[in-house]
Amino acid sequence: MRVTEVAIFRIDLPLADPFQHATSGTVTALQEVVAAVRTDGGITGWGEVRGNCTYVTGDTPERIVGVASHLAPLLAGEPLEELAPLVHRMERAVVGNSGARALLDIALHDAAAKARGISVATLLGGRVHDRLPTDAGVAFGPPEAAAEETRRYVRQGYRLIKFRVGLGPRQDEARLAAIREAIDGEPGGEEVTLAADANGAWQPKEAVEYLRRWEKYHLGWMEQPVGHDDFEGLRFVRDNVSIPVMADESAKGPREVLRLVEMRAADLLHFKLIKAGGFVPLRAVMAIAEAAGIPYMIGGMDDGMLASSAAVQAAAASRARWFEVHGWKRVKTQPYRGLEMEGGAMMVPRGPGLGVEVDEKALTCVHVVRI
Repeated sequence: MRVTEVAIFRIDLPLADPFQHATSGTVTALQEVVAAVRTDGGITGWGEVRGNCTYVTGDTPERIVGVASHLAPLLAGEPLEELAPLVHRMERAVVGNSGARALLDIALHDAAAKARGISVATLLGGRVHDRLPTDAGVAFGPPEAAAEETRRYVRQGYRLIKFRVGLGPRQDEARLAAIREAIDGEPGGEEVTLAADANGAWQPKEAVEYLRRWEKYHLGWMEQPVGHDDFEGLRFVRDNVSIPVMADESAKGPREVLRLVEMRAADLLHFKLIKAGGFVPLRAVMAIAEAAGIPYMIGGMDDGMLASSAAVQAAAASRARWFEVHGWKRVKTQPYRGLEMEGGAMMVPRGPGLGVEVDEKALTCVHVVRI
């Protein structure tokens, strides 16, 4: 079976609940890029990544479309049975540009799994999980609103709550205290882990100061306290606080993750398909973490259901300890269906491929390559 066409699409997904954090500004819609890989056997594989996540990958929707359009001819006419050579060809063709590579990698895996009549998780080696307890994110806002949102999540069954910091030390701590009190006041609150995420907003000495003061709130971890490229600063924070430090924006592809491990710069790691560049490099970073004995999370962006399902499939075939795969829940309307949640957990689809149906008519085609 061979690839006969690669099509690139765009769609903006409005959010029912706009969000912001320290580095993104306010986001009211997700600017998604979608790819379709069609074969001579009549199978179409789909991929999706978010374009407006410059603070994570440096990408824009236009850049992802342009690079994916450049890479598409490398796939046309090639056999679908051998995925790794196609992925490695894309890696050699461009430096960086993990968003565009992930987009096409995901679509290739969806098509290959559908051709075999199996899920992507099975294609990746077999599902380890059928149910993924995911975290719930508390958005920026007044302490009272954060507390109420937290209580709602705990009552819905979530057992991992993560909130954003970076507004300023007083505002951050006021929200933290309110969230901690809300968790402790709910039945089952003793089972809930509370984590914080700075998205690289702090300087290393600031982070140490804040986290030492916050020990009384019993954080499960502090995620990305310093900038993504400040590996020395990340290690400085880890060496000087008792709260575990998780690397997210710093933990990109295999080179960066290997450096984090060698420097002992983080206690925990957070992996995402869009940062790694697709399923193939994601499996490489998971292997590095497992060999080093470092626990990790599989996550995703706030994203459409198609991209979220890719993260779900990767997580289902992993030995990850935590999951952040709920990104599609903020979207008001989207041209996909297939994912379901139950009691704070994502259910892993059992259908072929990613397990998500796509309404192609709702997408705007911006580039096509055919053999």
